[in-house]
Amino acid sequence: MLDLALLRADAARVRAALERRGAWADRVDAAVDLDRRWSARREVREALRTRRRQISDEVARRKSAAGAEQTAEAAAPDLLRAGRRAGRDLKAVEDAMADLSARREAALLALPNLPADDVPDAPPAPDPSGPAWPHAFPPLAHWDLVEMLHLAEPAASAGRGFVLWRGAGARLVRGLVRFMLGVHTEEGGREEVLAPPLATRAALVGSAHLPTLEGMLYAVAEPGGDRSLLLAASEGAEDRHATDADLYLAPRAEPHLASLYAGQVLEAGRLPIRLVAAATAHRHTPHGGGPAGRGLLRLGAFPTVEVYTLCRPAESDAELERALAGAETILARLEVAHRRRERAVTELSHAAARSVSLDVWCPGLPRREEDDEGEHGRWVEAAVLSSFTDYQARRTETQFRGADGRPRLVHTVGGAAVAVPRLVTALLETGQEEDGAVRLPAALERYVGMGVLDAPNGPAR
Repeated sequence: MLDLALLRADAARVRAALERRGAWADRVDAAVDLDRRWSARREVREALRTRRRQISDEVARRKSAAGAEQTAEAAAPDLLRAGRRAGRDLKAVEDAMADLSARREAALLALPNLPADDVPDAPPAPDPSGPAWPHAFPPLAHWDLVEMLHLAEPAASAGRGFVLWRGAGARLVRGLVRFMLGVHTEEGGREEVLAPPLATRAALVGSAHLPTLEGMLYAVAEPGGDRSLLLAASEGAEDRHATDADLYLAPRAEPHLASLYAGQVLEAGRLPIRLVAAATAHRHTPHGGGPAGRGLLRLGAFPTVEVYTLCRPAESDAELERALAGAETILARLEVAHRRRERAVTELSHAAARSVSLDVWCPGLPRREEDDEGEHGRWVEAAVLSSFTDYQARRTETQFRGADGRPRLVHTVGGAAVAVPRLVTALLETGQEEDGAVRLPAALERYVGMGVLDAPNGPAR
């Protein structure tokens, strides 16, 4: 959430910064207007409180002067009537303030983070070229390899967009997660966290997934509801809120990590706190389908390894670089061609002030997604690491004690490092051999228990 004090002091700066992200000026003006109206009523409230105290003091004085046997009603009937009117007026003003405060809160939650000044305004022209394919045979897309190797199949038991990993596929996924956790914990010095699959609305608001991404989340009905699971994005908005569901399938581990120290003031010596979590990301995707559709790129649930850091503001950039270096170490050891790409301001997530993507090269994918017959080879985003500055910490009220003893908001850094399905896509397509088998990189072999995924029936290329 943005700093309300900054919005009050320099709304023009906030407006200019958010205009870089799109048409946010009217929403900034709406938040400023709500705050002004709230502040105006606060002045009225204070005046009414003062008036009521004055009336009370005067009633007490008159009653004392009239004697102990005299009632307040008899001693100052006019003042008592005036006091009751002031009380009614005060109640009305406080109710209006509560309404304006709730609307102001919603307006502030809807405003995205301010982008860093040096984030580019627009992405550069995309460069579709990648490493040359080193073999004489043409590369197959990963969905063909998944089918030939019997690695996964559509999970009809869960619906469209979900897969069941089987046999060597399940071992591959498990091995990848173990390998990545090992790099991040043993070499990156991160504490491993195992988070639950459910997250509360409060946790999702804290991480800034709500309210902005509500249409992408799966809401879980409360006990006793008509349905145990509401597929939030596939239902209408009115139906989705009919159960007042407060639990969701977590879109990633981040809501838990962002809320881990909510409401606390950490000692500066504890920072930075570096975490890593293996989790299942749940999110509605309109183009799901799994291997029977367009493979593993758009799934409704997929395993991922995420990193997250809470740090001092001055450490934010260095921690982002540290997170990127850890993810790049993983990609390099898995012998997957990759590149860094600074996200433009229009590509930032709601909470991000800066984001860097790591793309992997998938030689078997059609260059243009809709064109199977054209050129092959495409860059696919496999990791996004972001600096959230104090945006999440203001929502969760996570602070640290500065050198002067005063509490300050922490900065947070996090993201996927790396999303498993897209990594599997690159591994399969990069390591494929002419007979349809896939050779795994040496760094992964001991985690999977095999060096080659064998295809029972070779491909018809």
